[in-house]
Amino acid sequence: MTRLKSKSKKKTRTVIGRSNATRQRARHSKNKIAVDDRHVDSSKLSGVRQGQGEPLDQGSLTPERIRSVKKNIMAQRRAQRRRMGEVRTASEALSHEIDQYKQVLDRSRLHLEVLQKLPAVAWTVTRHGSCDFVNQFYLDATGLSADYCTAPLKTRRKTSSDLPPFLSVLHPDHKERVSHIFWDGVRSGGGWTFEAPFLLADGSYHWHFDRAVPVRDAQGKVLRFVGSSFDIQELRSERDSLVDRERRLLAIIDGSPNPIFLKDPDGRFLLVNREFERITGVSRDQIIDKTEDDLSKLREAGALRTNDREVPESGELLLEELAATDIGRRWGAVQKFPIVDRDGRIYATAHITTDVTARKRAEEHLRLAEDQTRLILDSSLDAVITIDARDTITGWSKSAEDIFGWSCEEAVGKRIVDAIIPMQYREAHLRGCEHFFATGEGPILNRRIEITALHRAGHEFPVELTVTAIRLESWHFTAFVRDLTDKRRVEEALRGAREELTRVTRLTAMGQLSASIAHEINQPLTAIAANSDTCLHWLSTEEPDLTKARAAAQRLANDARRASEIIARIKALMNKTPVEKAPVDIIDAIRDVMKLTQEEFRKHRITTLADLPESVPRINGDRVQLEQVILNLVLNSIESMMLVEDRPRTLLIRSQVLDDRMVEISFHDTGVGLDSTVVDRLFDAFFTTKHHGTGMGLAICRSIIEAHDGQISAIPGAPFGAVFQFSLPVADGP
Repeated sequence: MTRLKSKSKKKTRTVIGRSNATRQRARHSKNKIAVDDRHVDSSKLSGVRQGQGEPLDQGSLTPERIRSVKKNIMAQRRAQRRRMGEVRTASEALSHEIDQYKQVLDRSRLHLEVLQKLPAVAWTVTRHGSCDFVNQFYLDATGLSADYCTAPLKTRRKTSSDLPPFLSVLHPDHKERVSHIFWDGVRSGGGWTFEAPFLLADGSYHWHFDRAVPVRDAQGKVLRFVGSSFDIQELRSERDSLVDRERRLLAIIDGSPNPIFLKDPDGRFLLVNREFERITGVSRDQIIDKTEDDLSKLREAGALRTNDREVPESGELLLEELAATDIGRRWGAVQKFPIVDRDGRIYATAHITTDVTARKRAEEHLRLAEDQTRLILDSSLDAVITIDARDTITGWSKSAEDIFGWSCEEAVGKRIVDAIIPMQYREAHLRGCEHFFATGEGPILNRRIEITALHRAGHEFPVELTVTAIRLESWHFTAFVRDLTDKRRVEEALRGAREELTRVTRLTAMGQLSASIAHEINQPLTAIAANSDTCLHWLSTEEPDLTKARAAAQRLANDARRASEIIARIKALMNKTPVEKAPVDIIDAIRDVMKLTQEEFRKHRITTLADLPESVPRINGDRVQLEQVILNLVLNSIESMMLVEDRPRTLLIRSQVLDDRMVEISFHDTGVGLDSTVVDRLFDAFFTTKHHGTGMGLAICRSIIEAHDGQISAIPGAPFGAVFQFSLPVADGP
């Protein structure tokens, strides 16, 4: 608008000082300004004088006139803007007021919605007693309709004591009582409170707690009553249950054979049971709300009253023993403890007296038993050591002193790991303890194991150890230790004797087979002689046949090598060789033994069958010892079939690989068989079923197989004969 004003001033100056053409352009510009200004009165710009019908004269458009017109226009515009601002302000105030009404309406709707969906009964009653609102929860619970509940009171009320329709679901037995409470509350304007059973939509009655309060205006006049009702069926059931439990608890207290009583912090009796009455000779009516000072018969207990007061002050459970001097050698234990309310305040002290004479006698007997146990432990040849959860020695028997060199005074209090466990086992011992406390499991618990122990002098020696655990207030362990030093010496001597016996048995077995072995050697020797003569024959002709002579010489070398192998095996079986494990082809070893015993099979008309797959893997072992086991089992099978005449004599040797990577070799014969009563003893030393047997053959076989980490067993055959079998682990690697 300022720009227009400046422009009009310039135009005015131009009109005054220029030519007609310039005046025309100025007039055109002035008319344009008048036309563009929509708020200027059209009569002032029409070129006609006001109040006359004549056109304005060109000379009348003076600068003063133009400024006056523009001033009027500006004034009209300011007035219009002012009016528009007032209208806008009024409109905004109206919109704000409308928004407030909407918010109030929304809140009212929300409150109504909350009341409708509130999971409790809510309603309002006029000051005259008519119900004008019930929420949906009440309608759903009772099955009544809103129209029925809010019906005018005069249409439903027949007498002055009748209740409004919304209370028609009351139990008939309670309507008269509730009617008095309701109408008295309405008339007084104070509201009402009552408990009564309501009939629900499912036909059952539930107790409800009904309460109403008045809503008043500024002058205190009652406008209406607002009320709610809560289902208290479960609360009443719990209350009845509590009352019933209290009744039973009092019956238990009253029937207790122990004197029981309660006192308040001032020492007044709150409760006594029947046993207390019997012992003191004072009835309940005489002692309730009284103290010991009020009763002459109880004044002797004045010293105890001070202790009773200390219980609430300390807040701790106290246990004390009292000697009953008036009733012989009897003991009583009085247990006192505080009883607190919901706020944690002590309001009473409970006293329970128990006759502990039997316990005292049992404790005395226990002490005697402990002394007897100690004497037994001290006389035991095995060391008995007890250890607590901190790995500290708490008990050390007399034998432990002799075995380990520590006296009882020196050992008790030491850590077991520092006293008798060698250095190489200490870390494993500590890990085992940690694992036990974490899981409750221990790999050596309740087992007999052989391990090395440490003597006080510093040397290690073998022991047999058994550890047991028991939990009292904490874990306690008992170790039973047996010195195996002498036993190991005996075992070493026995092992040497057994090895010597094994060698002798091996020689004996070889002596029995000397004829067969000689026959086996004679065969290659005879072949050697024949092939030698043949070779010489082809070489001594006029024209030596070198090809045939060479073939005969090759046969000669093969027969000589076979004879050498037979002699080497016989020598190995006869020598006392140490166990040196190496990968062994067990199938090849079986074939070698079968070659050695071939003459025995032929002499006794025994047919041999073999189920020996070439795919059977190698095993780790000593070939000579394993051939000894195979030879012993084969010879036993031959002997068991020598007396059989009514069936074919057959020996089946079978091999297979088990699921646990064990190679099993079994010998099935059709001999005289085994008695089931002796199967479990066949492998015991010096036990035999033969007339001239030593009882060591199968025992040695078992020792060899077990030394190779295997197992050997025997079972009766079906339908006759016997089956001997042993299994050995597969060798690691290719």
